[in-house]
Amino acid sequence: MLFDPQQSGAHIAVAGAQWQSRRAAAAGCGPAHDFLTLPAIAPVVPTTAVMRWRADQGACRLIADQFVAGPLRARDVPRFSSAGEAFARGFFAWAKREMARFKCLNFNFVINDVEAVREQMQYQYDARDFEPTSPLYLGIEMQEENIFDIGEKAAQLRAAHPRLVPTTMALINRAMGRTIWVRTPDEFLGMFSSYYWDGDSKSSDEDVLEILKDRFGDDEAELENYLPSVVRDELCPSDMDVGRYNRKTQKFSLTPALSAASLRHLQQRGSRWVRRFCRELETLTLMLKKAGSRCLFDLQARPECAYAAATLIACDSPRVSQLLDDHYEHLSQSGEGSTFYGFIPFASTPESIRKQYADWSLALSILGQLDRVIAALAA
Repeated sequence: MLFDPQQSGAHIAVAGAQWQSRRAAAAGCGPAHDFLTLPAIAPVVPTTAVMRWRADQGACRLIADQFVAGPLRARDVPRFSSAGEAFARGFFAWAKREMARFKCLNFNFVINDVEAVREQMQYQYDARDFEPTSPLYLGIEMQEENIFDIGEKAAQLRAAHPRLVPTTMALINRAMGRTIWVRTPDEFLGMFSSYYWDGDSKSSDEDVLEILKDRFGDDEAELENYLPSVVRDELCPSDMDVGRYNRKTQKFSLTPALSAASLRHLQQRGSRWVRRFCRELETLTLMLKKAGSRCLFDLQARPECAYAAATLIACDSPRVSQLLDDHYEHLSQSGEGSTFYGFIPFASTPESIRKQYADWSLALSILGQLDRVIAALAA
């Protein structure tokens, strides 16, 4: 390798002669090759900038209509930098007034634009069916799941009246059908039956014996762990099942509940806790009667939600934990799992806006009462 001992730039500065630019320096400034200097900037000149995208006009009109025709209050938004911020402040101030302080239920409201909803729905099986009807959506998010063992309190209810446990589960099922999802013991039985009984949760030991032998062999001790007569009482006792299946007619019907009058009558007997619990059930019954049979959260898009607002189990056992772990693992591997329960398009006409907020207000009242019922069961 050739090496030149002469210093770099020696052809520019020779025998002490310093190189000088031939270009004349600007008046009042040093030469261009001198130290870099910046001009002084007056304090009144802005030195930062904020980039803003042009707001969607449809979304702005929708937001304005929520304040004009809906229950949102302008005084809840003393200052704001955008229409979206104003809407978020107004909406969550309204929601805070309407929502009870939940002890058991776990969910959040999130305001989403259409693209955020598309992102959540893109890996769902029915993603192509999603056709936006509003520039903004209200998302219901469940980021974690609280699990409550209700076995001890259920025993007290059975001792007080044979129909109190079926009534409790029936009312919880009706409440979640009109609001948001609560995982009940019958769902664990459904999970187990889909894994080991070909999906028939009403199977008998004789119905599934051959299926289990094909999977586990002839080991009787192993087979016994998966028989309906063993598993059913652990996962979902018969009085906790929310539905009945008639094999003759091959029809499924929901478990009936005691009337409000019957619950009022039960408040006059039994232990103090049972009387108080029957009062909570009566209140929930009257609220559900007011709601009718419709869902108060009119969901347009429903991804595969991994978590429930709350989970009720008949007893705490390794089998229950394994079923939940398998459920979470399946959703994680499939890529369809989401923390969102669903998305509701914001209404745009004055009449529909007023009806929507009235439905949401009733739904939050029902959820507040449902939370009280679950808290009493889990106490």
